[in-house]
Amino acid sequence: MAPFSSLTSQLEPSGSAKRKRDTKYKSDDSDKENATTRPAKATKTQTETANSVTAKKTSSGGLSKEAKKLYTDSLKALDKRVDELDKKVKTMSGNSSAITTSNYAMSARKHMAAVKKLVTMDTTLAFNLLLSMADASHTDLDAALKMCGTPCDNSKPTFKMLDDALLPLLEARERPTSLAAGLPEVPRRWTMKDADVGVFKTGRPNKQQRGQIYRQKLAWEKKRRQARRERREQMGDWVKVALSDLVEERDYLAAYGVKEYLPRCIAKLDELVRMRGV
Repeated sequence: MAPFSSLTSQLEPSGSAKRKRDTKYKSDDSDKENATTRPAKATKTQTETANSVTAKKTSSGGLSKEAKKLYTDSLKALDKRVDELDKKVKTMSGNSSAITTSNYAMSARKHMAAVKKLVTMDTTLAFNLLLSMADASHTDLDAALKMCGTPCDNSKPTFKMLDDALLPLLEARERPTSLAAGLPEVPRRWTMKDADVGVFKTGRPNKQQRGQIYRQKLAWEKKRRQARRERREQMGDWVKVALSDLVEERDYLAAYGVKEYLPRCIAKLDELVRMRGV
């Protein structure tokens, strides 16, 4: 039989075993202490949600910039087309029908692709672009004898296209919170009284004076369109602004026999104004 002391020594844990056991217990205690002081890790769901919000903000901001750029570029292109047609009209003889108001209507139609894209990005900008297109869909009907009323006039189909595109945006748009009793003034339509070319010696303008009058009228009308555009962009009461602009153009065209200028939109806007009693 082995001596008692020898047996006891065999049952005692070795030094290395003691160290491992003690270390384990100390490590457990340390982990518990650290757990109370260490900040909790963000869960996967929290991280994904935060990233999603950031991405949406970035996407929204980028989309807004893209929409504004498309809107601005479309207006520049619209104005450029009007200027090009005005220059052609200037070189025409008074009895020519090479360029009529129908050409302006067809030119305005070419920006519908931009409108459709803006509808998915910013409906307010799409709304304002359509109104600017409506402004550009006709011209000075006194510029030539055959400026309107020609058999091949495509103005009405363009007016209908604009009416169809604008009406759903009008109906879906949030009603203005501030109702304007009156509207900021913009330049009225040019008349011969605004001509600044000196005295008509024969009672009628000579060739040089006619050229000056036409240039003055173009500059006046361009400034007028720009002022109307800015008023639409800045005024909170978009209902009253849009109605004023459309009715003014409708009445001008009707005096020359050009009809069916956005009738449904005008009727809807008029209804909205009457409903609120302002």
